[in-house]
Amino acid sequence: MSIRKTIVALALVAAAVPAAFASSHTGWAGNERGVSLIEANTGTSTKTRAEVMQELQAFRNNPVAADGSRFIDNERGFVPAQHSYAFQGGTLVHTDTIAHNTVKPSVVLTDADKRRNRELYRR
Repeated sequence: MSIRKTIVALALVAAAVPAAFASSHTGWAGNERGVSLIEANTGTSTKTRAEVMQELQAFRNNPVAADGSRFIDNERGFVPAQHSYAFQGGTLVHTDTIAHNTVKPSVVLTDADKRRNRELYRR
């Protein structure tokens, strides 16, 4: 009789374990309240279809991104821009065309960012 009670108790515990670890999180597309974290761009463009097609054709003729990376047609997808250096007059100088005066990214959040994050991730 005690073996039967043990088996029934283990079955009840096994049934309750998944429910104990369940979460109300809806996945990568939303937070606990089900609000979507992906925002659609609802702005309208001022470009005509002809202008967009012209830009597409120009990109197809010279597939270079804004940072100097080249898009190639194979499984690798793109070749990132590389810095190149050379000694000129006894000093090491940059010989590439990549901008070296870009601003470093800031990890400081503004008050508006903090407020938005608190609203999105409130438990």
